[in-house]
Amino acid sequence: MKGIVTLLLVIALLALAFAIGSQNESVVTVNYLIAQADLRLSTLIAIAVSIGIIVGLLIMLVSWLGLRMQLIAARSRIKKLTKE
Repeated sequence: MKGIVTLLLVIALLALAFAIGSQNESVVTVNYLIAQADLRLSTLIAIAVSIGIIVGLLIMLVSWLGLRMQLIAARSRIKKLTKE
């Protein structure tokens, strides 16, 4: 049930993003360290959101792996103590 609600929420957010993106057709100039690019505003927003999601997922993955390692260590300590 939780997965269905999450899926519906993601679909609703994607539909909202497409609706907002279709209204932002103006071209903006983006200056970054090495070069310069002319992008549509909707494309720039999509790139920024995608980079934010990827960075967030990577941070979450690092945190999850740390917690997973702590869990494995705690389970091994529990198993060792129950043997004694």
